[in-house]
Amino acid sequence: TFLQVIGVVGVAVSVIPWIAIPLVPLGIIFFVLRRYFLQTSRDVKRLESTTRSPVFSHLSSSLQGLWTIRAYKAEERFQELFDAHQDLHSEAWFLFLTTSRWFAVRLDAICAIFVIVVAFGSLVLAKTLDAGQVGLALSYALTLMGMFQWCVRQSAEVENMMISVERVIEYTDLEKEAPWEYQKRPPPSWPQEGVVVFDNVNFSYSLDGPLVLKHLTALIKSREKVGIVGRTGAGKSSLIAALFRLSEPEGKIWIDKILTTEIGLHDLRKKMSIIPQ
Repeated sequence: TFLQVIGVVGVAVSVIPWIAIPLVPLGIIFFVLRRYFLQTSRDVKRLESTTRSPVFSHLSSSLQGLWTIRAYKAEERFQELFDAHQDLHSEAWFLFLTTSRWFAVRLDAICAIFVIVVAFGSLVLAKTLDAGQVGLALSYALTLMGMFQWCVRQSAEVENMMISVERVIEYTDLEKEAPWEYQKRPPPSWPQEGVVVFDNVNFSYSLDGPLVLKHLTALIKSREKVGIVGRTGAGKSSLIAALFRLSEPEGKIWIDKILTTEIGLHDLRKKMSIIPQ
C-alpha cells in the first residue's frame, strides 16, 4: 500500500509536474501531524493497556470465586468494583478512538487538498494536457484518500502496538531472584523444631524503597504460637515476605540453626506454607 501511494503521487506529478510544488508543504504538514499524533496516541495507548488489565483480572478472580461471593452476598460490591474498572478503561479507550478520529480528519483534509490541486492544475493546463492523462491523474488521486489513510493508520498502529513489546521488555529487565538451589542444601528432615530467630533484620520491598522492618530482633521458640498485632502498614505481612525472601532482607534469619540466605529459594519455600487472609 505504501508503494501504491508513492505510485499515485508519481503518476500525478508526471502528468502535471508543477503540482510537486504544493506537495512539499503538504508533506511537511503530514509529518508534523503524524509526529504530534504518535506522541499523544502512544501515551493514550499505554494508558488504555494499563487500565485494561484490572478489568480482566477482576473478571477472572470473580469467576473463580463466584461461590464465595454468592455465599457472602457480595455480588453488588463486586459489580460496583467491576463497573469502576470498566469505566476507567472505557475512558481511556474512548480517548484513544477520539485521537484516531482527530488524525483521520486531518489526513482526509491533506488528501482532499491534493485532489483539489490536481483538479485545478488540470483546468489551468487544459490546452496542453491530454484528456486521458488528466482522467488517469484524477482517478488515481481520488483513490489516494483511502489508501493513504489506511497506510498511515497502519504505520501508527504498529508504533502503538510496540507498547506491548515495551511492557514485555520491562519484565526482562526485572531484577532476578536468588538461585533456586545452592550446593549447600538443608537436610531432608529440616526443619524439625521450628525455631525462628530474627537477628537485626531490615527489610525493604525494593533497593531504593523505605524500610518496612527496622532492626527487628526476635526469637520464636519451638511449638510456640505467636500473634502479631498492628495497624495497616505496620509490617505484619512483611515478616512473611522476609521469611520467604520475596525480597532479600538485611541481617540474619535463622530457622533451626540454618541461615535462610545460605540456601536456595526452592529449598526454603517448599518447607514453609502460609494461609493468606
